[in-house]
Amino acid sequence: GRRVGRVAMLRTARGIGRALQGLPGRSSAPCLTRQPSAAWTAGGTRGLVNAETMGTVMRVDQGKWSAFMFGRERQLLIHVVNTAEEGNAESVMSAMDTFWNETFKMEGTDSWSIRGDLIDRVVKDKKPRRCMEIGTYCGYSSLRIARNLPAEGLLVSIELDPLFAAIATKIVEHAGLERKVKILMGTVEQRTDNILSCFKHMSKAGTSVDFLLCDHSKELFVPDLKLLEEKGIAGPGTVVMGDTTVYPGEAAIAGGGDLLSYFATNPKYRVQEHIGTHQASGITVSEWVHLP
Repeated sequence: GRRVGRVAMLRTARGIGRALQGLPGRSSAPCLTRQPSAAWTAGGTRGLVNAETMGTVMRVDQGKWSAFMFGRERQLLIHVVNTAEEGNAESVMSAMDTFWNETFKMEGTDSWSIRGDLIDRVVKDKKPRRCMEIGTYCGYSSLRIARNLPAEGLLVSIELDPLFAAIATKIVEHAGLERKVKILMGTVEQRTDNILSCFKHMSKAGTSVDFLLCDHSKELFVPDLKLLEEKGIAGPGTVVMGDTTVYPGEAAIAGGGDLLSYFATNPKYRVQEHIGTHQASGITVSEWVHLP
């Protein structure tokens, strides 16, 4: 999924209270508040930034103030539902593109277009049936993959943040691809058994996926890939695509370059393509070619 805008546009309860002071009829407005739990604090589990970690999320029922208090990802979902044709994946992706382009003033568009075209090309060339994505975010890449899968194809996508997982699920449903996409909430380490169960019904022999997209915290690319290798989810024939590009709204985190180094020094992988997108960042496609 697209990782831009990882930090939602949230406000603390105190700040929102100040913003509403002095407005006629607003002081007693009904609202719902939600404090982030200790398990989902910034810098907590797996080092990912979560949507609720910047302060209390408060929704005021007056329509004028709801959009101000929603995060970007919630606004994206509302935009998709209101503007995209239901059951049309192309229309949904177009609505998402429009929203992010307007939000970030076209910044990062070139790198994002390169990435999208590469996903399309790899999926069409590989013709995968079993696909996996780590880092669903709002579901954009999930749609790009799933729309080109055969009728019996399946994408299993892992997302740590519960808010993003819920939003992505609704976006996938609106695009009409819910039968081809299964979103699991948690980490790779937590969900390996569930991943295997999702593919169990498919007739293809073996357990390894045909295509794997790494699109989560960049320092976790190699550790999570190694775990998938140990569990047999990544194996001979698996094409792995990792994107270390830092997109607008993301913080630069060390460790992204480790993926290319891992492929380059591992004899079982063959690097098929590497496209530099910004400074040391880039998109790498590699295939496990070593036969057991």
